This record gives sequence, C-alpha cells and structure tokens, in this order.
Amino acid sequence: MSDNHDERALKVLEKAVYRAQASLEETKYFQPFIMLLNDAGKIEVFENEIKDSTESYAALEEVLNERIKERDVDVLVILVDTMIPEKFVQDVPGGIRVHLEEKSQIETKIGARFLYVPYELCRVGDGELFVKLHIPIPVGFPAEYIVK
Repeated sequence: MSDNHDERALKVLEKAVYRAQASLEETKYFQPFIMLLNDAGKIEVFENEIKDSTESYAALEEVLNERIKERDVDVLVILVDTMIPEKFVQDVPGGIRVHLEEKSQIETKIGARFLYVPYELCRVGDGELFVKLHIPIPVGFPAEYIVK
C-alpha cells in the first residue's frame, strides 16, 4: 500500500475516533456511525437516532450496503462503543471498535481490520470529564463491504 493510501485511511480513522471521543466526553456514550471517504476526496458521515446499539448498527449496515453499490468508496470506517473481547483485552475492557476497509486493499486476502481503541472515562477532581485513549489493538480479517 502506498503512503498516499495510508494517509487517506489515517485521515478518516483519526477523524472518526476523535468524533467518538468527543461524544464520549459529552455524553459518556456514542451511537454507532459510519464515516467514509469517497473517490472525490469528500468525507461522508452516516448515523441514525436508533437507541439500541445493535439495531442502530444493523440499520447502518443496510445504508452502507446501498452506498457501497455506487463503487466510489475509497475508505470506510464503522465505529461502535463496545466491550473488547476477552482474548484482546489488556488492561481496559471498554473500547471503540473501528471496522476499517480500504479500496486499496481489495486484492488482499485479509483486507479489513478491527481496531479496538481502549478508553477510560476520567475526571480530575471535580473537573470536566475527559476520555483517555489507549494504544489501539489491531485485528485483521477478510473485507466484508469493499470487495470485488
């Protein structure tokens, strides 16, 4: 993968994680959402108001499947607030799960990744709530959405 592909994926990944972090600081929770970069270089965000996280995620997958048919998705990330699976937990069990796929990886057998970004909700004294992000835990798997 070229540096340009890496840079585009990192740009979307960072924006999405910081968006989730800001929501966590504000409400201690965030609804699942999709952020994608299209071939024109524009970032698109898809979200919904469904309260149940599982139902919200399923509805987003339907939207994504329709959107992916346009074949102009370069990078996509789907984020959800989750508990990190036991086999990957290090010290912090709560995390942001980022499902990342890139068009540049379409020929790769393991072309997708979950990045579990462990986080802690923290407060200094009586101060404002902040979110401490920990080192992401990468897990590779075959792509589900951006495929041939």
